Amino acid sequence: MTERTEQIRLTGAQQTLLGPLHARALDNRRPDPVLGDETADRLLDRIDFDFRSLHLGSGDRMTVVLRAKQLDDWAAHYLAQHPDVVVLHLACGLDSRAFRIAIPADAHWYDIDLPDVIELRNRLYPQAQANYRTIAASVTDRDWLDEIPTGRPTLVIAEGLTMYLTEADGIDLLRRLVERFEVGEMMFDAVLPWTVRAARYSRFLQRTGAEFHWGIGDPHALELRVPGLRLRQELPMMDLPGLAKMDATDRAIAKFMNAFPPLRKAMRLLRYSFE
Repeated sequence: MTERTEQIRLTGAQQTLLGPLHARALDNRRPDPVLGDETADRLLDRIDFDFRSLHLGSGDRMTVVLRAKQLDDWAAHYLAQHPDVVVLHLACGLDSRAFRIAIPADAHWYDIDLPDVIELRNRLYPQAQANYRTIAASVTDRDWLDEIPTGRPTLVIAEGLTMYLTEADGIDLLRRLVERFEVGEMMFDAVLPWTVRAARYSRFLQRTGAEFHWGIGDPHALELRVPGLRLRQELPMMDLPGLAKMDATDRAIAKFMNAFPPLRKAMRLLRYSFE
């Protein structure tokens, strides 16, 4: 039976979630994909939207795929060590991480995003296992945290989120998470402060109307502002292992960026522990 086509009615900044979906689907159509997101590939055929209108460049698509692969690997490793984990996937968009990674039977996985995004997710995605839930709320709201159980190891994943938050909202969110949960890890991508200014020239952001607000310089500074947070790892995006599988043009872009320190760390993945 043919699945029905879904029309996308997201407007403005919320269309930023469509760019990563497109990038992951195109990666899956390569002979040797980095991520291998078959769910994104299938969704692309169901969504009635002109993805070319987003103007997502090849460098942006490369970044999406590389960061998703590394976050998948980090998350899968943590779940293997803590099978009773509570996972909070903040601003999940249309990401299929909960379907790419095997969720242990004793774990609880929560995908959190704005109500209209969650409504679209629930239409597009198949019925998930019993220990998976979606929560319709802005991650900066306070009430949704009351729905999450405590007393377990907690993994917080935020992909493509921090730069869209204000610094005040971002710090407040991290503090509330550390204060509520006893022990766990956080993993997210971040940009340098100068990138916030440069982002205004991005055709993708101009098309969607989204804006960058928060750039994180020294990742150790968050340890001082969020008591209990400890930096475990900092990975520049252009150093991620999946780069070896990318096209020659993308590898050349990465080599160029790595030759200049401000460019090399313009986009990084940060991994923290907390207790």
